[in-house]
Parts: sequence; structure tokens; C-alpha cells
Amino acid sequence: MTRTPTTSTGHRARPGSRREDIAAAAIELFLDRGVAATRMEDILAAAGVSVGSFYHHFRNKLSLAATVYLEHLQRFQRDLLVELDRHARTEDAVRGLVLAYLRWAGADPRAMRYLALCREPNVAEISEGEEARLKQSFYGRLAGWLDERAATGELRALPHEHSCALWLGPAEQLVRAAIDPSGYSATPDPDTLGAHLAHAERVLADAAWEALRRPALGDDADQAP
Repeated sequence: MTRTPTTSTGHRARPGSRREDIAAAAIELFLDRGVAATRMEDILAAAGVSVGSFYHHFRNKLSLAATVYLEHLQRFQRDLLVELDRHARTEDAVRGLVLAYLRWAGADPRAMRYLALCREPNVAEISEGEEARLKQSFYGRLAGWLDERAATGELRALPHEHSCALWLGPAEQLVRAAIDPSGYSATPDPDTLGAHLAHAERVLADAAWEALRRPALGDDADQAP
């Protein structure tokens, strides 16, 4: 039976710690070569740690890959929910979450690329249970918030999956195109990714609010809930 690694909510490795060194080195190698093609000795050499130090923190290479994925996913979701809770006004919260998404990706493109691209079958199998739990909790929070704001008449009463697609889908697509281009967009240099995403902040935030807000009487927008 496959064991699911848990995220370290109560303990975060301090910068420069052995655990953090291993995780940082592994992400670089996984992004460059893939998890399957990365050897344990490559991780040890890149991190500058011993075999004993590695096994003190992680069970094996796949456990490392899955655990780092889950920790980044949890941090990303937590930061977006913190942004959501910062705003009392519905419009500010809708716009703020779009900005938070883009700025998170611009500030840590390596982590965002790992979340988007490192989904090899063996890693996905190990992490799927905890990943499902994290996503259920995250989208459950968003759904509850959307229901509350729809009940006040501020937002359209759409199915949750429609609202989330309109809200964060464009930002997700822009980020994915920037970190994994498919021929219709250029790949920004890591140093300019933040500026590239910042250029789209206003248009995507405006679009999210226009898509989700409940049109006022007399608006030309679709009046359907």
C-alpha cells in the first residue's frame, strides 16, 4: 500500500538548513532532468549533504519529490487564502486573489514550475491522497466565500467550478504559458517573469471582477444569475 507523505505544517526548515538545501537542489534537478532521470548521488552532490543527512529528512527520492510538491502546493494555497481574508470588500478580494496568484508565480517561478510540471506518475501516485485533501479544503474555502457573496447579491450565483474558472483560470493560463510555452508565447527570462506577469495584472483583475460581479440594474452585461 502506497504511503502518502504529509506536509510539514508545524515545522518549516530555516533557510540554509540541510533539509532546505536538499529540497532546493532536488527541485533544480527535477526541473532540468525529471524525477526519474535524477540520481540520488546527483542530489547529494548538488546539496552538499551526506547519505545519512538525506535519509534523516526524507525516505527516498520519490518521497522527496512528492513532499516538496505538497509543501509548495500548501504554501501557495495558504498565501492565496490569506490574501482573500485580507479584504472586506468583495471587489477588492476578487481582484486581490488574481494579483496574488500572478505575484506568487513571479516571486518564485521555480516553485510554480514545479507545481505545474513535475507530475510524473510515480510522484503523482504517492502524493494524490494528500493533494486531493489540500485541494478539497482550498476550493471548499473559495466555494463558501463565493456562496456568501452571491447571497448578498454582490456576485453572480454560478456553479463553483464556473466561478473559479472565470476568477483564476486566466491567471493560471498566463502563468503556464510563461513557464511552459507551447509555441504561441515566448518564455520570459526568470529575472523578467515578474514584470511580464505584472503587465497583465490589471487586465486580468478587471476581467475577473466583470465576470463574477452581479450586474446592476440597467447594465448592458448579462443579467442572468
